[in-house]
Amino acid sequence: MSADSAAAAGRLPGIRRVVTGHREDGVAVVKGDKVMESYKFQGLSAGPIWRTGQLPVNDSNDDTDGATREATGDFGLVVKEGTNLLFTDLAPGATAGMHRTTSLDHNILISGKVLLIMEDGSETLVENPGDVVVQRGTVHAWRNPGPDWVRWVTVVIDAQPAVVNGVALGPYVV
Repeated sequence: MSADSAAAAGRLPGIRRVVTGHREDGVAVVKGDKVMESYKFQGLSAGPIWRTGQLPVNDSNDDTDGATREATGDFGLVVKEGTNLLFTDLAPGATAGMHRTTSLDHNILISGKVLLIMEDGSETLVENPGDVVVQRGTVHAWRNPGPDWVRWVTVVIDAQPAVVNGVALGPYVV
């Protein structure tokens, strides 16, 4: 979808992804430049930007498009022993329901406002572009209070499950 047609539909345009690498002679170059489209759900759209298959990463001159690697763990969000860089768009009034993954997530607000809703019922408004929410294996939800679409980018890093009172907390979704 073009930026103009996305705007006309009230949604945000896809994210432009520029990927660097090396030519065979060792000179650093741009290897790819494309708009990453999202998967649409009810009031929510999300899409991969780049995934790694292992840590430490070994992507040296690999021509694999990282967005095509599978995220086989926790609801298709976690790459076991790897990372997942993705973006999420949430429509005004829409909610991404309560869930927990066995990962460390760095969520960076790009535009709009979003409410972080925690398991205890507390709500934290995230409203300034560049604000970061670090999720550490906690049950949470997101809600867009409107009036505009919200977009954030997330780096999902595979992690050991959070442990509380000796109990490992696995994936959870309502």
